Amino acid sequence: MSIRLKLAPGERIIVASRPHARQLVWPVLLAVVVCAVAGFGCGYLSRDGLPSGLAGWSGYLQAAVVAGAAAMLARFCVPPVLRWAFASYIVTNRRLIHRQGVLRRRERELGLASVVQLEAWQTFADRIQRSGTLAVDVGYNRMVHYEHVPEVHKFKAIVVGAIDQLPLTAMFDGVDIEGDGEYDYEGRGDE
Repeated sequence: MSIRLKLAPGERIIVASRPHARQLVWPVLLAVVVCAVAGFGCGYLSRDGLPSGLAGWSGYLQAAVVAGAAAMLARFCVPPVLRWAFASYIVTNRRLIHRQGVLRRRERELGLASVVQLEAWQTFADRIQRSGTLAVDVGYNRMVHYEHVPEVHKFKAIVVGAIDQLPLTAMFDGVDIEGDGEYDYEGRGDE
Protein backbone atom coordinates (compact mmCIF):
# COMPACT_ATOMS: atom_id res chain seq x y z
CA MET A 1 0.00 0.00 0.00
CA SER A 2 1.44 3.34 -0.99
CA ILE A 3 0.87 6.00 1.61
CA ARG A 4 1.26 9.60 0.56
CA LEU A 5 0.99 11.35 3.87
CA LYS A 6 2.47 14.71 4.65
CA LEU A 7 4.31 14.38 7.92
CA ALA A 8 5.32 17.22 10.21
CA PRO A 9 9.02 17.57 11.09
CA GLY A 10 9.88 14.85 13.59
CA GLU A 11 6.71 12.87 12.87
CA ARG A 12 7.01 9.26 11.77
CA ILE A 13 4.62 6.48 10.85
CA ILE A 14 4.44 3.74 13.46
CA VAL A 15 1.92 1.44 11.75
CA ALA A 16 -0.26 1.53 8.64
CA SER A 17 -2.95 -1.06 8.05
CA ARG A 18 -6.07 -1.75 6.04
CA PRO A 19 -9.36 -2.81 7.59
CA HIS A 20 -9.75 -6.55 8.08
CA ALA A 21 -10.41 -8.41 4.82
CA ARG A 22 -13.50 -10.20 6.15
CA GLN A 23 -15.56 -7.43 4.55
CA LEU A 24 -14.70 -9.07 1.24
CA VAL A 25 -16.27 -12.47 2.00
CA TRP A 26 -19.75 -11.73 0.57
CA PRO A 27 -18.55 -9.80 -2.51
CA VAL A 28 -16.12 -12.60 -3.37
CA LEU A 29 -18.73 -15.33 -2.85
CA LEU A 30 -21.19 -13.38 -4.99
CA ALA A 31 -18.54 -12.98 -7.70
CA VAL A 32 -17.94 -16.74 -7.72
CA VAL A 33 -21.68 -17.47 -7.98
CA VAL A 34 -22.23 -14.87 -10.73
CA CYS A 35 -19.31 -16.21 -12.76
CA ALA A 36 -20.48 -19.80 -12.29
CA VAL A 37 -24.04 -18.96 -13.38
CA ALA A 38 -22.77 -16.95 -16.36
CA GLY A 39 -20.47 -19.81 -17.37
CA PHE A 40 -23.29 -22.31 -17.13
CA GLY A 41 -25.60 -19.99 -19.13
CA CYS A 42 -23.02 -19.49 -21.88
CA GLY A 43 -22.30 -23.22 -21.99
CA TYR A 44 -25.99 -24.04 -22.18
CA LEU A 45 -26.55 -21.55 -24.99
CA SER A 46 -23.63 -22.94 -27.02
CA ARG A 47 -24.64 -26.62 -26.94
CA ASP A 48 -25.73 -28.51 -30.04
CA GLY A 49 -29.15 -29.64 -28.78
CA LEU A 50 -30.44 -26.10 -28.30
CA PRO A 51 -34.13 -25.65 -29.30
CA SER A 52 -34.47 -24.17 -32.78
CA GLY A 53 -36.15 -21.01 -31.48
CA LEU A 54 -33.08 -20.17 -29.38
CA ALA A 55 -30.43 -21.40 -31.82
CA GLY A 56 -30.62 -18.28 -34.00
CA TRP A 57 -30.36 -16.03 -30.98
CA SER A 58 -27.65 -17.91 -29.10
CA GLY A 59 -24.86 -15.42 -29.88
CA TYR A 60 -26.97 -12.50 -28.70
CA LEU A 61 -28.13 -14.39 -25.62
CA GLN A 62 -24.56 -15.32 -24.70
CA ALA A 63 -23.56 -11.65 -25.03
CA ALA A 64 -26.53 -10.70 -22.82
CA VAL A 65 -25.50 -13.27 -20.17
CA VAL A 66 -21.92 -11.93 -20.17
CA ALA A 67 -23.16 -8.31 -20.02
CA GLY A 68 -25.53 -9.16 -17.16
CA ALA A 69 -22.75 -10.89 -15.25
CA ALA A 70 -20.42 -7.92 -15.82
CA ALA A 71 -23.12 -5.52 -14.61
CA MET A 72 -23.68 -7.61 -11.46
CA LEU A 73 -19.95 -7.71 -10.75
CA ALA A 74 -19.56 -3.97 -11.37
CA ARG A 75 -22.52 -3.10 -9.14
CA PHE A 76 -22.18 -5.50 -6.21
CA CYS A 77 -18.63 -6.91 -6.14
CA VAL A 78 -16.16 -4.28 -7.33
CA PRO A 79 -17.24 -1.33 -5.09
CA PRO A 80 -16.70 -3.15 -1.74
CA VAL A 81 -13.30 -4.36 -2.92
CA LEU A 82 -12.30 -0.84 -3.95
CA ARG A 83 -13.57 0.62 -0.66
CA TRP A 84 -11.47 -1.90 1.23
CA ALA A 85 -8.39 -1.38 -0.95
CA PHE A 86 -8.47 2.40 -0.53
CA ALA A 87 -9.13 2.44 3.23
CA SER A 88 -6.33 2.61 5.77
CA TYR A 89 -5.62 3.13 9.45
CA ILE A 90 -2.39 5.00 10.14
CA VAL A 91 -0.77 5.66 13.50
CA THR A 92 2.05 8.18 13.66
CA ASN A 93 3.86 9.32 16.76
CA ARG A 94 1.43 12.30 16.85
CA ARG A 95 -1.81 11.34 15.07
CA LEU A 96 -4.35 8.59 14.44
CA ILE A 97 -5.61 8.77 10.85
CA HIS A 98 -8.43 6.91 9.07
CA ARG A 99 -8.56 7.32 5.31
CA GLN A 100 -11.30 5.95 3.07
CA GLY A 101 -12.89 6.50 -0.30
CA VAL A 102 -12.03 6.00 -3.94
CA LEU A 103 -13.37 8.95 -5.89
CA ARG A 104 -14.52 11.01 -2.94
CA ARG A 105 -11.77 10.83 -0.34
CA ARG A 106 -12.52 11.16 3.37
CA GLU A 107 -9.87 11.46 6.05
CA ARG A 108 -10.44 11.56 9.80
CA GLU A 109 -7.48 12.67 11.85
CA LEU A 110 -7.14 12.73 15.64
CA GLY A 111 -4.22 14.12 17.55
CA LEU A 112 -2.98 11.53 20.03
CA ALA A 113 -2.86 14.25 22.69
CA SER A 114 -6.66 14.59 22.43
CA VAL A 115 -7.33 10.92 23.22
CA VAL A 116 -8.94 10.56 26.65
CA GLN A 117 -9.66 6.83 26.60
CA LEU A 118 -9.38 3.84 24.26
CA GLU A 119 -11.68 0.85 24.24
CA ALA A 120 -11.45 -2.25 22.06
CA TRP A 121 -14.23 -4.77 21.69
CA GLN A 122 -14.85 -7.87 19.65
CA THR A 123 -17.85 -9.97 18.78
CA PHE A 124 -17.46 -13.73 18.67
CA ALA A 125 -16.87 -13.57 14.90
CA ASP A 126 -14.32 -10.79 15.45
CA ARG A 127 -12.39 -12.92 17.94
CA ILE A 128 -12.25 -15.81 15.49
CA GLN A 129 -10.89 -13.51 12.78
CA ARG A 130 -8.71 -11.46 15.17
CA SER A 131 -10.30 -8.12 14.37
CA GLY A 132 -12.55 -5.73 16.23
CA THR A 133 -13.71 -2.19 16.86
CA LEU A 134 -11.56 0.49 18.46
CA ALA A 135 -13.53 3.22 20.22
CA VAL A 136 -11.63 6.42 20.91
CA ASP A 137 -13.01 8.85 23.49
CA VAL A 138 -11.87 12.38 22.62
CA GLY A 139 -13.79 14.08 25.41
CA TYR A 140 -16.93 16.16 25.44
CA ASN A 141 -19.05 12.97 25.09
CA ARG A 142 -17.60 12.38 21.62
CA MET A 143 -16.58 8.87 20.59
CA VAL A 144 -14.87 7.96 17.34
CA HIS A 145 -15.24 4.33 16.20
CA TYR A 146 -12.80 2.50 13.96
CA GLU A 147 -14.41 -0.72 12.72
CA HIS A 148 -12.81 -3.88 11.35
CA VAL A 149 -9.39 -3.08 12.83
CA PRO A 150 -7.12 -6.10 12.37
CA GLU A 151 -5.44 -7.31 15.58
CA VAL A 152 -7.44 -4.69 17.49
CA HIS A 153 -5.76 -5.30 20.85
CA LYS A 154 -2.27 -4.98 19.36
CA PHE A 155 -3.40 -1.87 17.47
CA LYS A 156 -4.72 -0.41 20.73
CA ALA A 157 -1.43 -1.20 22.49
CA ILE A 158 0.47 0.58 19.69
CA VAL A 159 -1.73 3.67 20.07
CA VAL A 160 -1.30 3.62 23.88
CA GLY A 161 2.46 3.29 23.44
CA ALA A 162 2.48 6.25 21.04
CA ILE A 163 0.47 8.31 23.54
CA ASP A 164 2.91 7.40 26.31
CA GLN A 165 5.80 8.66 24.17
CA LEU A 166 4.24 12.12 23.71
CA PRO A 167 5.95 14.95 25.57
CA LEU A 168 4.07 15.80 28.75
CA THR A 169 3.32 19.33 27.57
CA ALA A 170 1.59 18.02 24.44
CA MET A 171 -1.30 16.88 26.60
CA PHE A 172 -1.96 20.49 27.62
CA ASP A 173 -1.79 22.27 24.27
CA GLY A 174 1.83 23.25 24.70
CA VAL A 175 1.42 24.95 28.09
CA ASP A 176 4.34 24.17 30.35
CA ILE A 177 2.81 22.56 33.44
CA GLU A 178 6.02 22.61 35.42
CA GLY A 179 5.97 26.38 36.08
CA ASP A 180 7.47 28.11 39.12
CA GLY A 181 4.47 30.16 40.28
CA GLU A 182 2.10 29.07 43.01
CA TYR A 183 -1.60 29.14 42.26
CA ASP A 184 -4.57 29.80 44.51
CA TYR A 185 -7.88 27.96 44.30
CA GLU A 186 -9.20 30.26 41.54
CA GLY A 187 -6.28 29.48 39.27
CA ARG A 188 -4.60 32.91 39.45
CA GLY A 189 -0.89 33.19 40.13
CA ASP A 190 0.32 34.95 43.32
CA GLU A 191 1.50 38.47 42.75
